[in-house]
Amino acid sequence: MKKTYFLISAATLCCVPQVHAVQAQTSSGIEQAVPVPQTEEPSGAGDIVVTAQRRSERLQDIPMAITALNAESFERAPVTNLIDVQTSVPNLNISPRGGSGVIAIRGIGFAVVTAGAEGSVALHTDGVYQSRPFAALSGLFDVNRIEVARGPQGTLYGRNSTGGAINIISEKPTDDPSGYLDISFGNYSDLSLEGAISGPIVGDKLLARVSAKMQERDGYGTNATTGKDVDDLKTRALRAILDFRLSDGVRFLLEGDYFKRDDAAGATHFGGCLQACGPNAAVSRGWTVPSNPRAVFSDLDQVNVAEDYGVSLRSQAELPFADLSSLTAYRRGSMTNIFDLDGTAQPGGRNSREENYETFSQELQIGRSSLSIDWIVGLYYFHENNYARANGLFPPFLAPIADVYFQGGTLRTDAYAAFGELSYHVTPKMTVTLGGRYSDERKRIIDEFVYLRGPTGPITGRQAAPTAAVPCTTCLGLQDRASFSSFSPKFGARYEFSRNQQIYATVQKGFKSGGFAVGAVTPSFRPETIWSYEAGLKASWFDRALVTNLAVYHYDYQDLQLGQVLTTATVVTNAARAKVDGVELEWRLAIDSHFSLDGFVAHNHARFSSYGSRNPGITGSEILDLRGNLLPNAPKWTGKMGAQYQTEAFDGSLTLRAEAFASSRVYFSEFNDEANSQRPYWLANANIRYEATDDWYASLYLNNIFDKTIVAGTVVFTPLVGAFVNRQYLPPRSYGVRIGKKF
Repeated sequence: MKKTYFLISAATLCCVPQVHAVQAQTSSGIEQAVPVPQTEEPSGAGDIVVTAQRRSERLQDIPMAITALNAESFERAPVTNLIDVQTSVPNLNISPRGGSGVIAIRGIGFAVVTAGAEGSVALHTDGVYQSRPFAALSGLFDVNRIEVARGPQGTLYGRNSTGGAINIISEKPTDDPSGYLDISFGNYSDLSLEGAISGPIVGDKLLARVSAKMQERDGYGTNATTGKDVDDLKTRALRAILDFRLSDGVRFLLEGDYFKRDDAAGATHFGGCLQACGPNAAVSRGWTVPSNPRAVFSDLDQVNVAEDYGVSLRSQAELPFADLSSLTAYRRGSMTNIFDLDGTAQPGGRNSREENYETFSQELQIGRSSLSIDWIVGLYYFHENNYARANGLFPPFLAPIADVYFQGGTLRTDAYAAFGELSYHVTPKMTVTLGGRYSDERKRIIDEFVYLRGPTGPITGRQAAPTAAVPCTTCLGLQDRASFSSFSPKFGARYEFSRNQQIYATVQKGFKSGGFAVGAVTPSFRPETIWSYEAGLKASWFDRALVTNLAVYHYDYQDLQLGQVLTTATVVTNAARAKVDGVELEWRLAIDSHFSLDGFVAHNHARFSSYGSRNPGITGSEILDLRGNLLPNAPKWTGKMGAQYQTEAFDGSLTLRAEAFASSRVYFSEFNDEANSQRPYWLANANIRYEATDDWYASLYLNNIFDKTIVAGTVVFTPLVGAFVNRQYLPPRSYGVRIGKKF
């Protein structure tokens, strides 16, 4: 299959290409580690400038599959979090799971949320790694752009990943006083207020920017037992940035941010059982579920509280021989998610999932770009303490087996890395790239234990003997420390036919550390690795009226990490092997100065090539041969089509846009049960926006026009309560008005 896809690549590279042609917004140079050398040929008015390779480049010049969404993309409709932008990026899937977000790119992700296991896609905000899954659902505001790099990352980024990287870049302080105020109101009483103010404080030496956002929305459903809303939204966010420009070659960027969420998102929606519901399922015991899938019958109200804040300092100095960059960051946060354990009003069944984390990271980079060579080397350190626990009550009828339960512990991570990349311009048109990364990660789990019948009942602990902190009655004596290391090389080449047309090929290895599943009290799981082979064509045609990006890829994926709910704990194991083959095409066509079309189509065949496992959601399941099953969160086909018309009107500009997104079936577990999947679907959105010449604007938006009920993610609950499927949904039809003023 690998040879087949590369034959397709070779045949297609001669006749197809890519680019997202949108108005560029170049951010402060403090973001880049290596300035790009100036050329005589200017960038076009439609270029997006990105820093995915740690230097400012046109999106079209980067030899990798990457999509950038800039401020114009977010103006079309209110954007709450990353889930709202996934339909704009090929093979990006983000699933909500109990207050957290599970991110997958090209099928490479982590299918469940459990403390101790990190995602396979690295999420960065202004260069700082966001380690906990609930960060994916943090609010987006005052964003300059979002860059989504597909494929393994490690030779340019502080935190390595096997699936890809998402980089959220905030707007930076401006040389002149500026700002904006934006308010939107929609159905479900959706009220959002966002604004920023920016400008100089001390001449051109000290600049500042302060931005904030608040959003509140009623629930998409109701708890029919208590009358309270479920799946509502209430967030507050604040960011402040100071830009110190000590001289032409020395700058510091000090940034602080705060985010708080307190609502009833992530409610338990009973989605049936994988097979006929067994006797432990509440519906088998006479309890009912509502006919409206967005409503619930629950004996308690959902609680979803998250708080996250941090500070970072980016320092940059121009040395005689290179450019030096340092990024120091500290973050702290907590999350509490309390939910119904059986999906009905049956009394007694409830669970809470809680995390408290603290991280420190330090990254150093030095490099330079010239007409003949681009190089960068870096060092990275990451430390995290993560105390995680789950506790709650089982329904009373299970008292002989389980009643009050707890599982938890503290996971400590220390990660060290050295990385670098060198690109040599053999000729003005030909460039070869060589890179590598050495990773060394050490993990320790502390005071981990579990009990199912209260703190006075049997307690199972990891350690070999009881302690005051963990008075275990069953002391397993399992290893509490683990170390993992790997060297990940990268090889690449690209050839530019012209300023606007290039082909590239890349071979690289990705690595994600092993670790411990906190609360499972099991041995450590192994790292996962991936070898990626990718070729692509990026080009624009007909005086840049048509822009195309094509990528063809093959992955060899080994020891991929999978999580399964056994009894009360999520146990992480390593599957044997998987393979991924795919093709992605992004395009944009400007038919004339008013009308344009854009979109993408992606085929992604991500499947297990060697793996066998019992299905914990089916009583008495034998070991199943899962070869050929699709990876979770990896639809085979996705596509998007957008049409936009812009014209002058009423002493301003009027933009009309409509778009549709389609996906084939999405499975949410490795067992490919249809009861635990979303069948093929499509969504449609529309937007009308007016911008006046004096910088005020107004827009009307309509999302999910046909009000489709789409399952975005699931969790199969413990067999003790019937192994039923808990579903989370994408938003229903939403519409509203947005008004703002720039100054």
